[in-house]
Amino acid sequence: MHANNLFTRVIQKLYYNIHTHHLNKDAESTVSIRSLYGDFMQASSGVVCSLGLHPWYLEDHEQLLKELEQFAGLPNVLAIGECGLDKLCRTDWELQVSLFIRQIELANKLNKPLIIHCVRAFDELLSLLDKHTPAVPVIVHGFNKKNVIAEKLIARRMYLSFGTAITNGESPATQALKHIPADRFFLETDNAEVGIEDIYRAAAAIREITIEAVILQLQQNFTTVFKYSK
Repeated sequence: MHANNLFTRVIQKLYYNIHTHHLNKDAESTVSIRSLYGDFMQASSGVVCSLGLHPWYLEDHEQLLKELEQFAGLPNVLAIGECGLDKLCRTDWELQVSLFIRQIELANKLNKPLIIHCVRAFDELLSLLDKHTPAVPVIVHGFNKKNVIAEKLIARRMYLSFGTAITNGESPATQALKHIPADRFFLETDNAEVGIEDIYRAAAAIREITIEAVILQLQQNFTTVFKYSK
């Protein structure tokens, strides 16, 4: 994208929210990826979204997988996920692993980024990704872990997405965001009732840069990973 176009985007203050479970309420100034973990037919409406089998909600996983494969190829579906591993939920571990692998394969087939949910399973996640290597960009959403984990993920060329945790100055996410390379992070609201602009302001303060600089950087990151323009 030409520099003039990038400058125009900054002036317009176009924000990117790469993971939310709410409808975009500010369509003129925000590109939001709505994360769906069921009722995948909603994607046929044209809403910008990601589709994935969340480890919490796998009761009807065979039907969900069929529907995921049916709708994931739509052009408005920008990513596969959130999907992944969670040691705190009651879902059978082997089922989590099996369906996560299937979604890695689907992301590779469709050439769409993979958005990962990971709770207390980062060692297992990295081991699994070594065996089933994604050929697409990988984003760990809602990151709120210490720098040592962030560094392991970044070393594998993964991206980290930060949400409301960065509004708490004492959170591990705050320190991770402070040190992460500029081309390796995204911002999100997840399920919180908060505006993405608030997350941008927190990120600018943490990195000690202007909010315009954050807007420009995430414009570049988003275009690189998602191949989408509004």
